[in-house]
Amino acid sequence: MFVFSVDANKESQHAKASEVMATQNKKMSGSTFAQWLELGMALIILGGAIAFNLYLEHGRAATREQDRLAVQARVIAENMERHLASASRALEGVRSDFLHWKESSGLQLRLKAITNAMPGIRTMSVLDAEGTIFASNRPELIGNNFSYRDYFQAAQQHPNPDMLYVSPPFKTVLGASAINLTRVISGPRGEFAGIVTATLDPEYFRTLMASVLYAPDMWDAIGHGDGLLFLMVPEREGLQGMSLAQPGSLFSQHRDSGQVATVLSGRVYATREVRIMAQRTVHPDTLKMDKPLVVAVSRDLGMVFQPWRHDALMQAGLFVLIAVISLVGLYAFQGHQRKFERQAAEAAAALQQSAERLQLATEASGVGVWDYDLVTKALVWNDAMYGIYGIDRAAVSSLYEAWHNSVLPEDMPEQAAALQAAIEQGAPYTPCFRIRRGDGALRYIQARARIYSDADGKPVRLVGTNEDITEHRTLLGKLELQANQDYLTGLSNRRHFMAQGEIELARVQRYGESLSAFMLDIDHFKNINDTHGHKAGDIVLQQLGHLLRETLRTVDIIGRIGGEEFAILLPETGLQEAVEIAERLREIIAHSDVILDAGLPLHFTVSIGVATLKDKGVNLDILLNLADKAMYQAKGSGRNRVCVSSA
Repeated sequence: MFVFSVDANKESQHAKASEVMATQNKKMSGSTFAQWLELGMALIILGGAIAFNLYLEHGRAATREQDRLAVQARVIAENMERHLASASRALEGVRSDFLHWKESSGLQLRLKAITNAMPGIRTMSVLDAEGTIFASNRPELIGNNFSYRDYFQAAQQHPNPDMLYVSPPFKTVLGASAINLTRVISGPRGEFAGIVTATLDPEYFRTLMASVLYAPDMWDAIGHGDGLLFLMVPEREGLQGMSLAQPGSLFSQHRDSGQVATVLSGRVYATREVRIMAQRTVHPDTLKMDKPLVVAVSRDLGMVFQPWRHDALMQAGLFVLIAVISLVGLYAFQGHQRKFERQAAEAAAALQQSAERLQLATEASGVGVWDYDLVTKALVWNDAMYGIYGIDRAAVSSLYEAWHNSVLPEDMPEQAAALQAAIEQGAPYTPCFRIRRGDGALRYIQARARIYSDADGKPVRLVGTNEDITEHRTLLGKLELQANQDYLTGLSNRRHFMAQGEIELARVQRYGESLSAFMLDIDHFKNINDTHGHKAGDIVLQQLGHLLRETLRTVDIIGRIGGEEFAILLPETGLQEAVEIAERLREIIAHSDVILDAGLPLHFTVSIGVATLKDKGVNLDILLNLADKAMYQAKGSGRNRVCVSSA
């Protein structure tokens, strides 16, 4: 606790102010003309500085917006590249098994399975050499001839099995705008035998494109390499299918530049708006596409610089106000200059004392303050830093070495990466790492710092704070554990079990693996509570939780979802194996003892219901309900047994 004397504080301020005023009085000029001249020069310099700063800020605003738009365009392009690669692999897979599937009825089912698994593909079809669809995930298209379509003719006229053909946008027979990805099917002698083609779903890409729009004046678009507009979000009527490959258009400038990514400004051909536009060509070398796609993300130039214009008007108005006040008030200022100087000196003294108080408050809070010179590698600590690290100041020969030796080696790469990012990218330097104190205690440290650069913009210093957050992390860990665990058995509670189960179910459905579920209930548990008391019931529940953990695998998900009711998920486990596990578990539980406080053994049994995932459309609730139904069948048929769901 710090106590300051008000009177002593004022006397100190007056003394410092008097010293400053005495020095300034010696330097004051008696020439009124000189003061007017100085004021004029000051206003000129101030006006020039404001104008130069506005010029720089205009450039910075343009650069910031260019970078943001380029990032959004890259996000869309990278997602599209991944989707195109997935679609290409799907087309190659159908083509490679073409002869096998052509002789069986499974081709139709496979195309449906592929389109169901890939939300970005709406239609997938196989066409013969004449252009007639003989297999499709949409039965209504089978038998139709599409030899007149560009995607068929391009593949037929220049058949190349290695080429991924990207069609220009067109209207499908269902009335939707689409782009097709096509692979050639070769016959036994290498002749053209047909194509396998996939129609991209515009709605999938609209969702992706809408996700990157961060301002109301933004829109983004996808165009074909030939210049035809495929999609625009928000959609504008009459623009879909328009050719953007016009002389001088932003699309043509991007295409002619030969660069993958550009940021251009000018009048947009399609909308006649003056905008800034980031464009990125989607044409990965691995896919060998015959035509690229082009992603465009843009903003209205007027809206981009609207904040800058507002600032410019504000600063210009402020400058005029300063100039008027300075010119009108110069005479009065000369008459009261000494008074103003005294007030300024007192304010400076107060500011210095405030800084001193802030330093004392920082040290009293226990937060460590440090200064690291990036050029000389010199490290400076305040007293609180030595306390946090448990290091004796007198025993330290190299402060940097002492810090380096305190940080756990496995945390050093993250430290180095954070420092590199702060220096090169201006990223926040906020690493959290572990140290081994001088007394051997392991502590968690949260660092926060900022980079300071020299006049040339080169980073030269890193100044920041360190705070010991060990207790805070420990408390958060305990709270998270309490939120996820059943307090009595230590197993997952119902909420945590269901969350883990949903994740596991999604995984096995995605990769087509097996998944089995148990519903387990203690037989006559109410009699145990009524006969031996609720404490005995708690001991039984704890013993059951222990047996489940000991018997089952670490990958199995176990949860207590009700009083004496437990649920278990067994990944990669088929029905037969699940029944064997359930029987073994039932026998182990039946032969286990629970020792009560009086020393008497208590035996208990369980009824187990087993269900196995058979249909990809089944959700977790349905699977558990099937197992629950089987469990009640086990109870109804005498208890202490395993039953399997018949559904």
